[in-house]
Amino acid sequence: LKKGADAAHGDDTSSLKELVATWVNQEFHLSPLIKPNDKYLHGFMSDICGKLLCPAEWDWDKSRTLEYIISENSWPLFVYENYQYNANNLEEGFLKLKLLVLAFKAIFTSPSSARE
Repeated sequence: LKKGADAAHGDDTSSLKELVATWVNQEFHLSPLIKPNDKYLHGFMSDICGKLLCPAEWDWDKSRTLEYIISENSWPLFVYENYQYNANNLEEGFLKLKLLVLAFKAIFTSPSSARE
């Protein structure tokens, strides 16, 4: 059973990597496109992915610092609806982004249910 569960988890992760790359490309009309199988442009190596992954209260477009302290209230920008963060109300728009709903569907129903 563990072997089967591990294989299913690997399949989910692989499918999700491809889907997220596709969704980010569609949402932001990137050039060059993020390729699902090329890790170089994933994560913080990509400006748009870095912006989505960094804490919402931190402005990715301003100069970067390595001394930024991340707390338990530091959520990445991609968890907020329309990528908008309200410092006075952390719950406003929290976990309401369309991409999160699609990722949830891909994991808990099937990857095909999350394709648009």
